[in-house]
Amino acid sequence: MDFSSKLYSIESELTQEDLDSLKFLCLDLLPNKKLLSIKSNLDLFKELEKHSLLEEDKYDLLAELLYIIGQHSLLRILGTNKWAMQETLKKNRTVSLYRQMLFQLYEDLTSEDLKSILFLLNIPKKYEENKKFLDILYYLEKNEQLSEDKLDVLEKAVSMVSQELLRKINDYKKTRVKENTSTQSLYDDKMKLSIEVVEQVSSQDRGMKSTVELVQHVSEAANGKDLMDKNTESCMSDLSLNEQSETEVYAMNRKHRGYCLIINNSEFMKSDPRLGTEKDADFLTNVFTWLGLDVQIRNELSTQQICDCLIDFKQRDQTERDCFVCCILTHGKSQAVYGTDNAFVHINKITSYFSTKNCPTLAGKPKLFFIQACQGKTHQGAHAIESDAVSSVEERKTKITIPDDADILVGMSTVDGYYSFRDIRKGSWYIQALCENLTKMVPKGEDILSILTKVNKDVSEMEYSKDRKTSMKQMPQPAYTLRLKLVFPIPLAPFKPLFQETN
Repeated sequence: MDFSSKLYSIESELTQEDLDSLKFLCLDLLPNKKLLSIKSNLDLFKELEKHSLLEEDKYDLLAELLYIIGQHSLLRILGTNKWAMQETLKKNRTVSLYRQMLFQLYEDLTSEDLKSILFLLNIPKKYEENKKFLDILYYLEKNEQLSEDKLDVLEKAVSMVSQELLRKINDYKKTRVKENTSTQSLYDDKMKLSIEVVEQVSSQDRGMKSTVELVQHVSEAANGKDLMDKNTESCMSDLSLNEQSETEVYAMNRKHRGYCLIINNSEFMKSDPRLGTEKDADFLTNVFTWLGLDVQIRNELSTQQICDCLIDFKQRDQTERDCFVCCILTHGKSQAVYGTDNAFVHINKITSYFSTKNCPTLAGKPKLFFIQACQGKTHQGAHAIESDAVSSVEERKTKITIPDDADILVGMSTVDGYYSFRDIRKGSWYIQALCENLTKMVPKGEDILSILTKVNKDVSEMEYSKDRKTSMKQMPQPAYTLRLKLVFPIPLAPFKPLFQETN
């Protein structure tokens, strides 16, 4: 693919939001007036070319920009990937850490946070309307209220809204102090070496050395190449703002991606029906089919039938498959799920079917279990909200354990002892958040644990109240023995929903 074709392929995948992000990140690199007038990503690329920041076979800055905005899948067009960029950016960056820190604030800011910060910053109304946080940051910079060394105004507002966002500012400030200290130390060392060499040469018979030799000695000492390389690499490693280099990933290149088994129970002998569960089943089917898995659904299974179904799959030859996924949608109690007969099976028994000993053809491969079921007593929600729990006289508490064998992940919709919400029109909070984040984050090259962390955040921010006095929340919980990163290969086609959300 030639230079122009690469740029066109990248541009075709970028959105207007991406363009706004790229322009903000380039504010220190391009003339601001020209930059702010740019209307398309191709125009931005041309401006970068004009200033020799983007050339054929010189994609460093573009790759860095794509990495920062999370368009990791597009890095392959430039012949690199997320993991390689993490290593590269430890030693060489173009976008300032200051601007990257501001961009991270923008990405993590909620709409409610933005409203609060706008109020605290006392931004003029005419400028505040329909503006993004990036626009507000530019306004503060333009009016000299914000810069690398001037964070007080922003820091004061953020401190009253979000401690997590404040931590990012504090991390940047600590890193900047460390960088300045390291730079000054490097300068002092270079000057000391230069003086020592000059004094050494002066004390000797200068006739023994030519002018060229003298200059060479002083230059080599002042350059301090070995010292520079060592200090620079150490400093840039510290400036990564919590990035980690993790290059080992599970192989996902076999003949088949794997099975995705969905066990979906709606009707029960002694419990209320799980209305809305079909929404979860449909969404899971659509998403995992898009990810390349062979989805198979089993509806209305008794406890024995659940076990028989799992035994069937663990006995299959899965040598040519990359992974195994099992999604269970049912009622539940602490560390167990229910069949339609209201008998239960413990979660650790479910996962044990697929241990290395019991399922050797999946040895060393990731096995994922996503369980939408309450883990505590019933709490019946008003109107369209229900809880996936079963009231039972028998409340035996058993501790869930991940099998000794590695490569297993259990994603629970809620922590032990608590209920899990399901909307009868839209499906459960957990499964809907899981599916939505898979469709958004897999194309960016994110691993499964990063995705589940985002699911935790999204679900934890949801709430339901039977009345205006009592607020009910939910907190998912993943447990895992994965040894490597699990990154699903990016599907060739974009995700297409099977149904539209109704109001």
